[in-house]
Amino acid sequence: MKLARRQSLALAALTPVALGAPALAQAPWPARPIRMVIPYPPGGASDIIARLLAPHLTELLGQTLVVENRPGANGFIAAEHVARSAPDGYTLLMGNAGPNGTGPALYGSRTPYDPVRDFSAIMAVSVVPLIMGVHPSVPARNFQEFLVHAREKGEGFSYGTAGVGSAGHMGMELLKSLTGLTMQHVPYRGSAPLTSDLIAGVLPLSCDTAPVLLPHAAAGRVRAVAATSARRIAEAPELGAVAETVPGFESVSWGGVMGPAQLPPAVVARLNTALRTSMERIGPQLSSQGIQPQSGTPEEFAAYVAAEVGKWTEVVRKMELRPE
Repeated sequence: MKLARRQSLALAALTPVALGAPALAQAPWPARPIRMVIPYPPGGASDIIARLLAPHLTELLGQTLVVENRPGANGFIAAEHVARSAPDGYTLLMGNAGPNGTGPALYGSRTPYDPVRDFSAIMAVSVVPLIMGVHPSVPARNFQEFLVHAREKGEGFSYGTAGVGSAGHMGMELLKSLTGLTMQHVPYRGSAPLTSDLIAGVLPLSCDTAPVLLPHAAAGRVRAVAATSARRIAEAPELGAVAETVPGFESVSWGGVMGPAQLPPAVVARLNTALRTSMERIGPQLSSQGIQPQSGTPEEFAAYVAAEVGKWTEVVRKMELRPE
C-alpha cells in the first residue's frame, strides 16, 4: 500500500508537467515577429518581392514580418544563416536562383549548406527574366549589334553581375560558351552597386533582372539589348530574346520562400496559404515590373529547386567552370 501510495503521489506530481508539455508543443504560431532574410542589398528583385509581400503576410499571419537584408558571399551568408536557424518558423529566406541554385552548382562541396536537404521549401513566388543592359556609350542597339561589338573588343570587354554564381553570371558564362565571346566577369555584391556602376559608365554591360534594369532603360540611363528568357517578355515586347539568335539559350532568375529543414508541417501549410493569398494581391504589381508571379505547393517548389541545382551542376561540369 505504501509503495502504491508513493507511486500515486509521484504520478500526481508529474501530471502538470505531462499536461504542460503538449500545451507548449502546440503553442499557436506565430506568437512573435517573423524575419524574412534577403541574400542581397536593397533594390534587387528578391528585395522588391519581399517588401511587397511583407504587409500582406503581416495582416494574414497576425504578426509583423520584418525584411532583413544580409548580403555577402554571393548570397551564401543569408542562406547559411537561415539553414542554421531553429526550425520554428520565425526565420525565413527569400530563396533565389543564385544562393539556392546556380551558386551551389558552381561551388559544389564548398557551399556551406546543402541547397536541397538543408531547407524546407514553402512556395515559389517568382520567375524573373534577366536583361542584358549596356551603357548608352556602347554602340549596340540590339543583341546582334552587341555580338559584333563584343567580338571586336574581345577580352577588353567586361560584364557585371550581382555576384559569382548568380543567375546572371552563369547565364553569361553559358552565353560565352555558345558564342565564343571572351568577356571578363566583374562580380558585385548585389544589384544596387552593379546598376550604379553601369549607369555611371564604369561597366559597359550588366546582366541583371528585368525589374532592376527595365526602369533605367525606359529612362534612357541604360540601353536594354536582349532578354535571356526563352521568349520575349510581355513588359518589353520590342526587346529581342537571346534565343532568337542563339537557339536553346535560356537563363532566368527565380525566387521562393524557404525555411530551415524540418519546419513543422502545420507552419509550412499556414505559410503556403498566406503566401498564395498575398501573391494574388500583389501579382499585377509584380507583373508590371517584369516579374512573373508564381504559386504552388511546397512539394512542387522543392522539386523545382532540385531540378535547377541538377541542371546547372551539369552546365558547370560540361563547361569546366571554376569559382573565380
